[in-house]
Amino acid sequence: MKGVVGILGCIVGLVIIYFGFGVGTESPKKEALAGPSRAAATDPSKPVRAMNLALGNMVFFAQDLGFSVSNAKDEAVNPAKIVARIEGQLQGMRELFRSEIAKNPSLAGTVTLQFNIAPTGEVSQVREVSSRINDSDFKKAVIAEGAKWSFAETIAEPVNVTCPLLFVHQGMDITTLVQWEKFVGPTGEKSASVRVAVNNAPAPTRNAATSVAVKSAPTPARVETVVKSEPKVFQIKYATSLRKEPNFSAATLITFTIGTRVTVLGKQGDWLQVRSTDNGPTGFIRKEFVVPVDVAHK
Repeated sequence: MKGVVGILGCIVGLVIIYFGFGVGTESPKKEALAGPSRAAATDPSKPVRAMNLALGNMVFFAQDLGFSVSNAKDEAVNPAKIVARIEGQLQGMRELFRSEIAKNPSLAGTVTLQFNIAPTGEVSQVREVSSRINDSDFKKAVIAEGAKWSFAETIAEPVNVTCPLLFVHQGMDITTLVQWEKFVGPTGEKSASVRVAVNNAPAPTRNAATSVAVKSAPTPARVETVVKSEPKVFQIKYATSLRKEPNFSAATLITFTIGTRVTVLGKQGDWLQVRSTDNGPTGFIRKEFVVPVDVAHK
């Protein structure tokens, strides 16, 4: 009996030693494996760069571009219900944009509307306060569509709303566009060079104040606007070609790689007139392909 008890005691002791050793070595291994992944997940020093691409020709309610709600005393009002109602009524605006872009493929940019809302929810005095779209007929249609909105049972007093809308093409990076619009601020086109091109017309008469060449013709004129601005340095966000003219079918002058710095000299619609900072050729690129240098390094 003593021999049996001694054998059993040895077995129990070996089992305890085995499992104790296993637990002691396995736990540090798990912690060692889990440690780096946690640190990587919470490392604030590594910037997160994600693209937010539009999946179609869309209209976005861009609150970051100046959305506000105020009452008659110019006091800020809680906008939560109004935000939800605007988001829920954008379908008509999107259908309008898709219809018009089929006629004018270059149609894109921001339109900021301002309107009043009565306690009954009716919208009145809708007007455009700023825009980066040159198509006046389209902007009138946007105003008319906004006038159809209703905000019943959302407010108890009259309010004034400033509502920025962003019209984007499929594949555009919305995050970059919003950053760009915030950086350049409201439109202030002080020095514009407007070219009006028409066939079979007499020599133009020039208006020195606006540098507009006007020619009479039986067919509608096509207006191209180049807005000059103070030179600013930007950085290429995605590799892109520098075009001779502001369209994708124009000849390529050079190709910019990611990180190249360029000087923005002016803009024409959604195209920027740029020159590489090492005094390279001057041409055009789309505005969503650049980002302000101070934003790029954040």
